[in-house]
Amino acid sequence: MGKLKGKVAIITGASGGLGKFISIKFAEEGAMLALCDLNKERLKETVELCESKGASVIALNCDVSSKEQMEAFVSATVAKFGTIDILINMAMAIKPPHSFLDHDLEDLDLSYRTGLVSTWIMMKLSYPHLRTKGGKIINFSSGAGYLGEEGYASYAAIKEGIRGLSRVVAREWGPENINVNVVNPGALTEGVKNYMNTLPEEQRDLRLLGFRDTPLRRFGDAYEDIAPVVVFLASEDSRHITGQTFFVDGGAIINA
Repeated sequence: MGKLKGKVAIITGASGGLGKFISIKFAEEGAMLALCDLNKERLKETVELCESKGASVIALNCDVSSKEQMEAFVSATVAKFGTIDILINMAMAIKPPHSFLDHDLEDLDLSYRTGLVSTWIMMKLSYPHLRTKGGKIINFSSGAGYLGEEGYASYAAIKEGIRGLSRVVAREWGPENINVNVVNPGALTEGVKNYMNTLPEEQRDLRLLGFRDTPLRRFGDAYEDIAPVVVFLASEDSRHITGQTFFVDGGAIINA
């Protein structure tokens, strides 16, 4: 406990799934939190859970694809806490899987605006504050991109784009003591379960969502398995690591 004490962390997409549990874990580790999401009610629940852990929290209901709304969010964060030490880019919209031939430009644009554009915007807006004394950026990729999961053409393309962008920024901002890393998570969250319930019955096979048998023979847990790795990457324990992708997936993706 206390690995992030006194640190100011921005977390986008904080209302559910991984974002919610990362926020709670950060609160337990002493971070001051700036949270945003489109879902106002679920965001309120995350805020209450974090505050129950003793964290100071600011939260805004906002659209991460809007530069103006992100500018307002970052400004509100700095107004309250004075700086930014950690940026966690979690937010991204996703549609039910469908074949590449059935994908249209609206599908691609949704993933692009809420995924790559939001990550791009938030890194640029956070940079002036991170560079003053160094900082940490953790972005998120997906096995859908790395493995080329069927049905996820738009989502996969953008997630791999985020990995590429992260490596470039890690090189460019490394001299200013800003670490940029990527987490590729494998966890069966409440958000994944809720998402599955929106799919046609024939698409509710976990294997279709990238969840396969792993060497550890279990699905990951967002709070117990994924969030601690994000804490590590946000803490000084990872000060000599940058430009890397961490596959926190129980060994689902093993490179020979």
